[in-house]
Amino acid sequence: GIFIALEPTDHAGYILSRQQLIDRGYEDHRGVSDRTIDSHIKKLRQKLFEAFPDSRFIESVYGAGYRLDIQPVSCAEDE
Repeated sequence: GIFIALEPTDHAGYILSRQQLIDRGYEDHRGVSDRTIDSHIKKLRQKLFEAFPDSRFIESVYGAGYRLDIQPVSCAEDE
């Protein structure tokens, strides 16, 4: 697998293009397509949803890439 450090405080709100994610995650410059990144994002979203079903962390920005969007988990107890 690949490892890309995305600290919420450093990257929240910034848009990262697929190419930026490829450059950060595949430093050996092997042949990786945009669809590979889309697949990784889909799997990451699924895992985050399982852990935090009331939160959305990764937003698609049409024509630009992805944005890390940290939103607090809403709890029924707080309402």
